[in-house]
Amino acid sequence: MKRLLIISDTHKNQVLLRKVLLNEKNIPIIFHLGDCYEDLDSNTDLTEGKEIIKVPGIFHEKYLNKKLSAVEIFKVEGWSFLLVHNLPDAINKDFEADIYLFGHTHKWFFEKRLDKYYLNPGHLKNENDSNNPPSYAVIEISKTKIDVKFKYPDGKTFFVERIEKC
Repeated sequence: MKRLLIISDTHKNQVLLRKVLLNEKNIPIIFHLGDCYEDLDSNTDLTEGKEIIKVPGIFHEKYLNKKLSAVEIFKVEGWSFLLVHNLPDAINKDFEADIYLFGHTHKWFFEKRLDKYYLNPGHLKNENDSNNPPSYAVIEISKTKIDVKFKYPDGKTFFVERIEKC
């Protein structure tokens, strides 16, 4: 079983980011869904040897001048993940994925729409952003199922969902 750490909207908050990285130090793959993904660069002591996949936020210079793609597709154990900061950048386009991971709203979210799943891990910006506490997600994957856990920076799980392949 493989594990993924999903974070977004860190906005230079190294305290919350490091807390999460320490909580989940045994997770080999990290997805950062934009707005200050460079924050990970200051944490090589906690990210060394990990695979990091990231997409820019909507104010990132390389997003604005289109030098970086707004969307990345990543496959694990036969499941495809679409990473994007701003979900409208991926909707009604020719992308195919099982799970759409997005940020931007600073509010955790999980929903199935038709045959696709949509997940926003929330934010790690500060202790409370627009009445939303900071949060992140951990995904455990096998070929037949995915377990999604939403967590607070202290590591406490507050929402769990299982997805099974038909």
